[in-house]
Amino acid sequence: MNIAMDVSIMVQCRTGTEEYTEGLVWGLSRIGLSIVGIGKQRSAILPDRPCLGIQPGPKRPLWEKFWWERWGIQGAVRSDFDLIHIPYMTHPPSPFRIPSLVTIHDLIPFRLEEYQARVRERAYFSQVRKNLAQAGHLVAISEATFADLQGLMPNLAAKVTVIPNGIHPAYFVKAPAADVERVVRALGLERHPRILYAGGYDFRKNVATLVQAAEVVLDRHDGELILVGGRGQAAVERRVASSRVADRIVLTPWLSREDLAALYHACDLFAYPSLYEGFGMPPAQALAAKIPLVASDIPSVRETVGDAGVLVDATAVEAWVDGLTRVIESPQLAQNLVQAGTERAARLAWDRIAVRYRELYEHLVSK
Repeated sequence: MNIAMDVSIMVQCRTGTEEYTEGLVWGLSRIGLSIVGIGKQRSAILPDRPCLGIQPGPKRPLWEKFWWERWGIQGAVRSDFDLIHIPYMTHPPSPFRIPSLVTIHDLIPFRLEEYQARVRERAYFSQVRKNLAQAGHLVAISEATFADLQGLMPNLAAKVTVIPNGIHPAYFVKAPAADVERVVRALGLERHPRILYAGGYDFRKNVATLVQAAEVVLDRHDGELILVGGRGQAAVERRVASSRVADRIVLTPWLSREDLAALYHACDLFAYPSLYEGFGMPPAQALAAKIPLVASDIPSVRETVGDAGVLVDATAVEAWVDGLTRVIESPQLAQNLVQAGTERAARLAWDRIAVRYRELYEHLVSK
């Protein structure tokens, strides 16, 4: 098969969609299926390098994104391609000449009001919703996302296959001690237990609840909270600055994958307080890195984590305090969580997930 992948999104590293795209291409290459990347000039897909061999750069202008998704991608699909896979939620307003597959990560723009505030976003996603009907097939990355899709776009449900996200191999391998020590020094980490959070800082990530719970936990245990995130950091910085344990909360922007994997291995537990996710990539990475975790009891995270984490009411500070304290104070509980997590993470290795994509590609091409 000659499969094309839209890699136009690969202009910045390591948000969830880019992580997914890179991981999928990496997994497909491991099972002998090569992918042709389209949407980036003078760039090739090189899955053993960060960002598929595409150097990170500035965010694309909106007009360029709009042009590519509506017209450009149609012209880039060659006659020798067997299938086009668009790894994020978009599709041109008319069908391709070949089978098309679109990945649906989540329904955030349609479910959460804070993502509907601007007319521009509402207009864009209104078109996305309309154009998805032209896709040959869809992949939902979790049963939770599929349930959302059934509720919000029931006309599309019949052409959806659920295939979970995968976990990059970097998180399965114990980071070299020198890398762990380098990251610990760079961030100035000095205490245990170390509670780690990695993700965004927008409202749905609910980081303020974690900070509030950590104030209580760090009063009892002389540890530290490490927050790794990207956009929206200013609001979190203000919240941390006003905390009575501000000297034990470390904020850092996005790290390279190697540094983030090393940081997982330098910490004692992982916390994920999100209110809504399509899958929950960071908790899955924590499972692979063999770090016990406490996470919000929401459908997608429950599906990913199962009994391999302590799941708590996302908005109840007391529940977070209790969950974090239980893991910190019970080495046996932490060990049990790690063992269960190792087994769950193994099923999400990208080379195993890629087999399911290859089977789906074969089915769609043969129809």
